[in-house]
Parts: sequence; structure tokens; C-alpha cells
Amino acid sequence: MDAGTQSTELTGSFTAAAWDRIAPVMAEIEVLPLLTRLSDGTLPPEVFRHYILQDALYLKHYARCLAIVAAKAPDNAQVLRFLGSAQKAITVEQGLHAGFLTQFGISSEDVTAAEPSPSCFAYTNFLLATAYHSSYAVALSAILPCFWIYWHVGEAIKSRPAIEGNAFQAWINTYGDPQFAAGAREVIALTDIAARAASPSERAQMMDVFVRASQYEWMFWDSAWRLETWPV
Repeated sequence: MDAGTQSTELTGSFTAAAWDRIAPVMAEIEVLPLLTRLSDGTLPPEVFRHYILQDALYLKHYARCLAIVAAKAPDNAQVLRFLGSAQKAITVEQGLHAGFLTQFGISSEDVTAAEPSPSCFAYTNFLLATAYHSSYAVALSAILPCFWIYWHVGEAIKSRPAIEGNAFQAWINTYGDPQFAAGAREVIALTDIAARAASPSERAQMMDVFVRASQYEWMFWDSAWRLETWPV
């Protein structure tokens, strides 16, 4: 089952409506130069280095967001399910980063010295602020696009013919992996559970942050392609 199929099976749910809402954003994500050229192995190494460094910075903050969201879960069952799915995603991504940092000659000192780009800084601060100051349901909706969009992109790229010698194949394999898909599906399910218990105004907030985080996903990849730095 791919990410697109998952959305159709959720017909009538909050997450199905949310996925429909971001259709224009997804259309733009699917044609991003960074992803297109990562898929065919022609992505310039300096662009990928920039991306993977920013992604390492992002993951450090995202992991803290996941911990905050888990702490707000309404019962132990949801705490455990959420922590389990979050752990899968973090473990998978950390393994991916470790391999690529070595492959592309990026040292731990480089990671320590790296500064977040404007887009990375804005995205992580949006997630942290939402996680701290919003309800469990709203915070969960904010962190969901990262799971779901990466799953969708990974599945889409994986379905294309493999390019022999593609230096980025491990990235494709990671986000097209059943383990990552399982974590994403669990977070989708938890979001729908939370939405069913939410008030109408809270569901409106859930939709707002889901859309905003999806826009930030586009910005993050686009900024890496442009080798974005602080202008002044």
C-alpha cells in the first residue's frame, strides 16, 4: 500500500480531508528539482551536502517535538504507540544520516558548526512552538506532514526504474522502506483518533497547522536546492 492509496482508504476522515487540502502543495513537491535529480542520480553533490546537513539539524529539533507531542497524549496506549512510531522514524533517519555524512565527507564537526538555513530555522521553530503551546491533537497534526510526505515521496521515487550507481539510492530505499511506512501509517491513525475527539475549532486548528507544515516541507527542499543561506 502506498501513501496515495492510504489517503483514499481514509475517505471521510480528518486525514483524508487534510491530504486533499494539500493537493496543490503536493503537486509542487513532486516536481521539485532536488527530488527529481535525486531520483535519477544527477543531483549536484554540493546540493545534497547542504540538504543532508540541514536535515540533520532539523531532525534534532523534530525529535524533541515528537517527545513533547507524546507527553501530551491522552492515555498510555497512545503514548506508547506514538513513541514507537516516532522511534522507528528517528532510528531510520539517523542511520541514513550517518551513512551519508561519511559518504559525502561531512564530519561531526561540520554538523556541530552548521547553522540552520532561514527555511530550516522557520520550520523547526514553527513545529516547536506548536508542540509546546497547542493541544495534543493540533501538535500531532503539525508533525504529521513530515512522516506522510516523506513516505509519499519515497514510494513515488521507489516505483521508478532504479538508476545503476545512483549515489542517493540509500535515501530512496529508506523512505520507501516498509518500516518507515508503518511508522507513518501509525501517526496517521493516531491523528484521526485525536480528530474524532476534538472540537470543531480544534479541528480547524489541526487543518491549519497541517497545511502550514506541508508548505514548510516544500520550502525545506526548495531552499536546499537553492543552497539557501542568510541574506545578511
